[in-house]
Amino acid sequence: MNKLKFLVFIVCAVLVLGCKKDPQQSEALTIDPKVQYTADTFNDLYLWYESMPTVDLPSISTPDDYINKIRYSQDRWSFTMPYTDMMKLLQDGETTGWGFGFGYDNLKNLRIFFVYDNSAMGRAGVKRGWVMKSINGSPVSAMTSADFNTALANTTNTFVFIKNDGTETSIQMTKGVIGINSVQYSTVFSRGAKKIGYFVFSDFLGSSVKELNTTFDKFVSQGVTDMILDMRYNGGGTLDCADSLVALIAGKPNKDKIYNTLTYNNKHTRMGYSYKIGLKYNSIQLDKLVIITTSGTASASELVISGLKPYLNIKLIGSKTHGKPVGMNIEGNTTLNLAVAPISFRNTNSVGFTDYFDGIPVDFAVNDSPTQDWGDLNDECLKAAVNYISTGAIGFVPQKSSGFVNQIIYNGTDHPIENLYQLWNRPNHTKY
Repeated sequence: MNKLKFLVFIVCAVLVLGCKKDPQQSEALTIDPKVQYTADTFNDLYLWYESMPTVDLPSISTPDDYINKIRYSQDRWSFTMPYTDMMKLLQDGETTGWGFGFGYDNLKNLRIFFVYDNSAMGRAGVKRGWVMKSINGSPVSAMTSADFNTALANTTNTFVFIKNDGTETSIQMTKGVIGINSVQYSTVFSRGAKKIGYFVFSDFLGSSVKELNTTFDKFVSQGVTDMILDMRYNGGGTLDCADSLVALIAGKPNKDKIYNTLTYNNKHTRMGYSYKIGLKYNSIQLDKLVIITTSGTASASELVISGLKPYLNIKLIGSKTHGKPVGMNIEGNTTLNLAVAPISFRNTNSVGFTDYFDGIPVDFAVNDSPTQDWGDLNDECLKAAVNYISTGAIGFVPQKSSGFVNQIIYNGTDHPIENLYQLWNRPNHTKY
C-alpha cells in the first residue's frame, strides 16, 4: 500500500505508512477499506479520540458517515476528500468549480462576494458586488437551496447579473479548473505622511507565498508605514504560508519570538511544536495594522491574528471570526485516493490565548457590505480601517447599511478552502 505523509491546521495534514486493523472488528465482517483507513486515522490522531463512541465499522458505508458518527461536539471541520484533489489544492492552488463566492445581503439580493481571476467567473469579468438575478432563466428570488445545488452542479449555465453600475448582463459560462489567486487585490493609500498598504488575502496555500512576496515588494518600494489586511473570506490554508505572512508583517523587530504552539493528544505529545516569527528580505515594520474579519475568517487566518496580537498594534474591524483554534494532520493514502483530515491539535499563542471556539471578537463592529468592488472606499469596512489608521477613530459608519452580508451560501469551488492549515518541513514530519 503506497502512502504519503503531511500535516494541516484546517487545518493540518500528515501521510503515514502502514494500515492498522481495528482489533474490535470481527475477521468475518467486511469493512470498506476507506472506512477502515479513516477509523485508524481518527483512533490515532484525533484530538478528542478518548471521547469517540464505539461504532460498528461494517455498517458504515463511507468515510464521512464514520466521521459524522464519532465527531466530537466542538468539531465542525474534520473531513475527507480525494487525495489527488487535496494535493492540487495545497501545492498548486488548483481546484475546480465556478470560481466565485456569493450569498444574500439584508435586502435578499444574491451578491457576489469574491471572484478568482483564473476561473470561469473571473474570465467572464464578473466582479464583487454584482447581484445575481437569474440562472438559466429561473429568477434567483424563486430558487430554493435544492435549486441552487442543482444549478451549480451543471457544467454550463447562463447567468444574468446586475452590475455595480445598475446595468444587466447575461453570461453563459462553463465551470472548470480554477487557478487560485490568493491576493485578490492590493493598493497603497496615501494619507498625509502615512502610506497605507491594503490587500485582500483569501487563501493560505503553497502557491500563495509568491503572491505575498510580490505584494510586499510593492509595499516596501512605496514606503508603506501602516497596513490593512483584509481576510474577511479567508478560510485558512497551509502553515508554511502562514509562517511567511507572519514574517512579512512582524519580522521587524520580532524575529525568533514564538507566535504559536501546537499541542496534540496524549499519544503524540512529542509532535508538539512552537513556531517562531521569521524575517524576510521584504519584511515591513508597521506603525498600525488593521485586519478586516467576518465569520468567514477562519483557521490559519485566526492563527495569524492570535499570533501577532502580543507583538503588534492590531485592531480588528468587521465582525468576530469563525472560531477555529484547532487544526488537522491530514493523512493521505494514494492507493485509496483518500485524504483524511481529523482535528489533531490545539493552537495557543505566546501569552496562552487558545480555545476561541466562539471566534475572536473585533475592536470595531462594522457590517460587511459587498456592494462595491475591492478597493472602493465606499466599502464600510475599508473606509473604517483607513479612517482609523489616519485619525485614530473609525468615523461614522452605519451599522445597518443596505446591502450588508446576511448569509454566505457558496464559497466558490467544489472543494472550499476552509480551515486548511498545512504544516511542512518540521521535525518528524515528511514533506510531500
